[in-house]
Amino acid sequence: MPEYDKVLQAIAEEISGLKLEFPQLAEFSPSAHLTIANLTLSYGFHTHRATQRGGWTAGVPNPDDDGVWFHLDFHDEESQAQIHTQPCVPSATLGDKIVWLLILEGAKTKPLAGRIWAILERHGATR
Repeated sequence: MPEYDKVLQAIAEEISGLKLEFPQLAEFSPSAHLTIANLTLSYGFHTHRATQRGGWTAGVPNPDDDGVWFHLDFHDEESQAQIHTQPCVPSATLGDKIVWLLILEGAKTKPLAGRIWAILERHGATR
């Protein structure tokens, strides 16, 4: 069984290493955005309150054109947390946990989601 806290810490460090390539990660810090107790990693840069209603994107910060918002977590399959009940969200597995990545990217940012998924897969996540 993976040591989820260590895996998530390593993932956060690797994401931090992308700062030079992705300006939207300028303020990303594993120590500030990682919550080991909940196995979550949440980050927002240049975001605003959602203007649309309905769907999970209405309940989270939305990025400006040059921004990004993402939430990554490892959770049990039985989780009934509202964030884990959203349909059509790509996920993966790692050991006995579900790997959940919600990401919203600004229209003028270099796409980041694919790189985060590649990091997750390098650390054992299987889609």
